[in-house]
Amino acid sequence: MHEIKSSRYSCPRCAVGRCRPQTATFAEVYHGHLLCIPNRPAFICDVCRFVEFESAGLESLWEELYGDCPADDLQSVLHSRRTSPYDN
Repeated sequence: MHEIKSSRYSCPRCAVGRCRPQTATFAEVYHGHLLCIPNRPAFICDVCRFVEFESAGLESLWEELYGDCPADDLQSVLHSRRTSPYDN
């Protein structure tokens, strides 16, 4: 995950667009329930709409949600949050 950024950067998914600071709704299925947190700081690509949430704000949330998970399981959850909800 990228650290907190103050400006835009090249999209790691399409390499064409620029990821710009915006807000987005963080959504995660947790114990069979959909958890949605609106207005989370994120970077969104202006071309492919790739969404990358700021790691600093989500690390504490992941710790609360997945604190009892083995470290290997937590890494797969962290990796999955880099993907865009718009992936084909």
